[in-house]
Amino acid sequence: MQKAIKRKYVWLVFLIPLFFLIVNSCDHGIEPLEAETSGFSGTITFVSDWPDSVKRSFLIVFQDPLLSDTNFTIFNLKFLSREIPFGSTVHNFSSLDSAYIPPDPGPFPAGTYAYVAVVQQSTPNLSLARKDWFVSGVYYANGDTTKPGTMVIPDSTFVRNINITVDFNNPPPQPPGGN
Repeated sequence: MQKAIKRKYVWLVFLIPLFFLIVNSCDHGIEPLEAETSGFSGTITFVSDWPDSVKRSFLIVFQDPLLSDTNFTIFNLKFLSREIPFGSTVHNFSSLDSAYIPPDPGPFPAGTYAYVAVVQQSTPNLSLARKDWFVSGVYYANGDTTKPGTMVIPDSTFVRNINITVDFNNPPPQPPGGN
């Protein structure tokens, strides 16, 4: 009788380890994938020598177009990168990097942004006054260099290839309110 009981439960020796193997290797089946973090990234390419007058450079993003100097406000400024190293020839950036605005890295709000540019300052200290900023490169969408490109960030989407070329010898048109 003991042999019959042993044979009856011998299959448990194989079934129990198999059960633990299956349970521990489960990857949650068909659960939805985690949403991608919203934001943007790209490359800034500098094609001419940096002027000696440049003290600092930044990537900026404004939500509304800069149609007058009254649009150049801290409320419209949605992204102000940390400084781009002086003399760079190529600078890769991401909204997930630390920035002055917003102060905490993380997801960048989905939305439509009307003005993405590289700006320089020749002032000794960081200034948010329009008169102290000089635009040296602008993001253009789809190769249309007649007007600044609009950057659209859909919900839970990370937009890549927001690329800007900076030619200090051939700067783009300046928005209103500058020198």
